[in-house]
Amino acid sequence: MQPFVEQPQFLLEPKSSFIFENLTVKLECKAIRTRQIFFNCDNKWVPESEHVKSSETNEKGNTVIVTAIQLKADQIEANIYKCFCQAWSATGGTLKSRTATIELAYLDKIFEWEPLKTDSIINKSAELRCRPPGGNPYPKVTWLKDNQPVEINRNGRLILSNENSLLIAQIKKSDAGNYTCVASNIAGSYSSEPAELIVHDDRGWSEWQAFSECKGIPCSIGRQRRLRMCLNPPTITNKPSCDGDQVQERECSVPCQKSLSSQPTDDDFSEWSSWSNCIGVPCQIGTQQRMRSCFRQSVCNDKQIQEQDCLVSCPNKTQSSLSNGIYSNWTHWSACRSIDCTSVRTRQCLEEPCRDYLMETRPCDKNMCSSMKNTSTPPISTSAFNMIMYSSAGFGGLIFLLLAFLFAIICCRRRRRTIRKKGISNSIPTNTTCSNCHIEKNEYPFYYSIQQDTTSTRSCASQNNSISLTNIDFGVEKEKLIFLNDSPLKSPNLNLIYEKILQSLPENIDLRYFAVSIINNSGCHLEIPHTGISLTIPEDAVLLDEDHLIFIALLTIENHMPILNNNQTRLSSVILIGPSDITLVKPAVLSFEHTAVLDSSWKFNLIFSDDIIHWKSILTYGQENISTPVYLQFNNEQKASILFETMGAYVLIGEPIKDRHASKYLQMACFYNQLTLRVRFFDKTLDAFERCLNEELAMKNVLCDQPKEFILHDYQDQVCINVDLELSTISRINIGYKEVSSISFWTNRIDRSCFIFVIPDLQMNSDDRIKHFMDQFAIHIDAYQPIMLESALHTRLFINTLHLQHSSEWNTISLRHRQTSKSSDKINRLPKIIRQKLCQILDPPTSLGNDWRMFASNLIGINYLQYFATKASPTEHLLTLWDARQESLVHMINVLNQIGRSDAACIIITHMNITH
Repeated sequence: MQPFVEQPQFLLEPKSSFIFENLTVKLECKAIRTRQIFFNCDNKWVPESEHVKSSETNEKGNTVIVTAIQLKADQIEANIYKCFCQAWSATGGTLKSRTATIELAYLDKIFEWEPLKTDSIINKSAELRCRPPGGNPYPKVTWLKDNQPVEINRNGRLILSNENSLLIAQIKKSDAGNYTCVASNIAGSYSSEPAELIVHDDRGWSEWQAFSECKGIPCSIGRQRRLRMCLNPPTITNKPSCDGDQVQERECSVPCQKSLSSQPTDDDFSEWSSWSNCIGVPCQIGTQQRMRSCFRQSVCNDKQIQEQDCLVSCPNKTQSSLSNGIYSNWTHWSACRSIDCTSVRTRQCLEEPCRDYLMETRPCDKNMCSSMKNTSTPPISTSAFNMIMYSSAGFGGLIFLLLAFLFAIICCRRRRRTIRKKGISNSIPTNTTCSNCHIEKNEYPFYYSIQQDTTSTRSCASQNNSISLTNIDFGVEKEKLIFLNDSPLKSPNLNLIYEKILQSLPENIDLRYFAVSIINNSGCHLEIPHTGISLTIPEDAVLLDEDHLIFIALLTIENHMPILNNNQTRLSSVILIGPSDITLVKPAVLSFEHTAVLDSSWKFNLIFSDDIIHWKSILTYGQENISTPVYLQFNNEQKASILFETMGAYVLIGEPIKDRHASKYLQMACFYNQLTLRVRFFDKTLDAFERCLNEELAMKNVLCDQPKEFILHDYQDQVCINVDLELSTISRINIGYKEVSSISFWTNRIDRSCFIFVIPDLQMNSDDRIKHFMDQFAIHIDAYQPIMLESALHTRLFINTLHLQHSSEWNTISLRHRQTSKSSDKINRLPKIIRQKLCQILDPPTSLGNDWRMFASNLIGINYLQYFATKASPTEHLLTLWDARQESLVHMINVLNQIGRSDAACIIITHMNITH
C-alpha cells in the first residue's frame, strides 16, 4: 500500500508587474497544507535569507504559510524577469505556482508624431494627430486644451481615434485654442509641444470681379479671366480656406490692331513688377499695385500701372502696436536705366506689417537718356528671351520622356521573364514579384486556401413561383415546415429561433424575398436570390457561444416604408436585417443596388428604423462626421454598400439639390397575353425586376424581351407613352397613347402600375396573310418626357406568339442567370492570419502617408476616412468592405505596390503561391 501524499494548495500566487528605477516590487505566495515555500527567479532559486516568511490561520482554521521576496530594478539584468514559487508538504507533495513576469518600465521623451498647427472652418471637422513616444507599458494618451483636460466622449464631438489622434466634429468657435498631447505610464509622463487650432468663420467668397481684357493674337480667339476673393481669413499655409475656384477663364475675341504706331503691344513694355503689399484697413478689402515700364511713351498712356483688390492681413495678437511696420533706410538712387529713363531706390521691411512701397522710381534728365540711347545697343525683348528659354526647355523635356519610356519597356520585359509560371503567373502583373520576402512557409498553418463560407443560406420560396408565400396566407407552421424540409438545421434550438423570427416579421411580408443563414464566430455571407442584395458578417463580429440565425428580407408593402414628400424618392429597396437580439461588435456590410444617376445633383440620405414605424435619417452623404454611426460607399454606377452595427431596416432616399436637377434609372418591360400588351415600369434593380416578373408570371403573362432602360428626370411634367403596331416597313397604326404625371414615377408608385394596350384583332379578314401577320408582328414603344427628349426610350419589340406560347420560360432562366451570375461566384475571403498580418503593418501611420489611409483611397476609393479612424483596426474594416465587394486579390496587390507597400503585397503573393 502506497503512503498517502498530501498536495499543497495555493491561496495566493505571484502577479506580473512592472518595476521602475529605485522602486521595489513585492512578490508573495500563500499556501495551505505545506511546510515551506521557496521562490525561483530567472531559473535560479532565491537564497532563503532573502525570503520573508510568516504564518497565519484562515477562517477554516487551516494554517497558511506566507512567503514574500522584494525585487529591485538593478537585480533585473534583462528587460523581462520571470519568477515562480514552489511549495512542499510534510508528506512530500509539491506544487508549482504560475509564473509572474517582471518588466522594466520606461518612457522615451521624443514623440514619434507631435500635433501640428491646424486650420479649421466652423461646422467642419478637424484632426490633431499624435503618436506617443515608445514606452513599456505602452503609454496612454490624453489631451489638454489650454492646459485643461479634454473630455473625450465616444459618441460626442470629441473622439480619440485608434491612432491616438483627437478628432473634432462640427467645429465651434470655442474649440479654438492650444492642444497638447500627453503620454504617460508608470515610468512618467511627457507632453508634446502645444499645437494651435485656428477656427475661421465661413464667410465664403466675394462677388466675381469683371473679366480682364481679352489677350491673345489680334483678330483671333484669346482668353480672359476674372477673380474673386476668399473672405475667410487665410490658413496657416497662406492658402484660401474656401472651397471652389478663385479664378475663372473663358475664351474671347481679341480685337484687331488698327495701327502699330497708335496701339501698344506687349513688346512695348517691360515685365510686370511683383504686386505691392496690400494697403487698406486691416481684415478688410484693400488694394495693391504693380508696375511696368514703357519703351514707347507716345502709345502707352495709362497702361503702366495695374491695381487689384486684396485682403488686408489681420494683425496678430502678439505683434507690437506699430501700425505701419519698421523699414530700413532708403538706398541711394541708382544710375539712370536706358530702358525707361528712370532711376530706382529701395528699402527693406524689418518688421511687419509693412504697408508702404519698398521701391520708388523717378525720371532722369532727358539729355542723359538721349545720350544713353545713342551709345547703347537695343536690349533683347523679354518675350523673345522667354521664347528661346521655353523652346530649349521643351526640347530637352521631350528627349527625357522618350528615354524614360524606353527604359520602362526594357524593365518591364526583364521582370516578365522572372515571374514563375506556377501560382499567379497569368494573373499578377509584372511589378508584383516578391524577391525580398522573408516569409517562412511554416508561418502559414493548414492549407491557406481562400476561406470557404461554412454557413448555410436558404431562401423561403415555394416550388411554384407564381404563388405568394406569406405568413398570413399559410401560417407560421407551414413556413417552418417548408424551411426545415430543405435546411441543415438539426438543433431544436435553431428550430425555435427560426419560429420566433417568422413570428416577429411584419405582417404580409413576402417570404420569396427572405433569406436566413446560420451565424457563428466564423461570420457568414447571405444573399436574397435574384435581387443583388447581400449581407457580409466578418469573423468574430458576434459574441455567441453557439450557432444562431440571421436573416435579411425585403419590405414590399407600402405600410412598411417611410413616408416621403413629393421631392423625395426611394433609390433602393427597404431591407430588413435581424433578429434584433444579435449584437455586432464589428461592422457588417450590406450591399444593394440603387437607381440614382450619380452624375446628377442628388442629396442622399440613409434612413433607418428599428420597428418599421419610426424612421430617422442617420446619414447625409457628404456631410458625415465622426459621430455618424454608419458608412455609405457607392461602389460603381449602380452598386452601394453600407457598414453598420445595428440591426434594423435600411433604405436609401434621394432628393434633388435645391435649384438643380437629379435623374434616376428606370426599366420598362413588356408582357403579352392574348392580344393584350402590358407595359410595366420599375426601378432598375434586380429585386424590382424579380418582383415584377413574379407578378406577371402568376397571371400567365409572357415576357416579350429583356427590360429596356429609361432615365427619369425630376422635371414637373408628364411622361408620355405611345404604342404603335407595325403593319409594314413604312406603315404603322397607333394602338394607344397615355400621359402620366412624372410625380407618379418619382414617388415609386409606378412599380404597381400597369399600362394595358389592346392589339387590334386583324384575324377578322379571311386573307391568309393577315392570319400569318397575327402570329408574328412588331410593336413600337416610345416613352419620353417632353422637356428631355434626348433621354427618350425608343424600342421595337418583335412578338412571335407561337414561340412565346411554347417557350414561355426562357425569361426566368436566361435573364436570371445572366443578371446574377456574378453574385454566384466564390467569395474572395482572405484567411484570418493574412488579415491580421495586413492590419499589423498597415494600421500604424507612416511618415510617407502610405498607411491604411492611402490604401483605402486607392483600393476602394474612400474619401471620408474618419469613420475608419475611430475603429480599433481601420484596415480590418477596409478588408471586410473589400470582401463584400468581391474584388480580385491581384487588384489589391497592384494597389499595394503602387503606394509603395511591397511588404504587404508580399504577404498576399506568398499566400496565393501556397494555395496554388
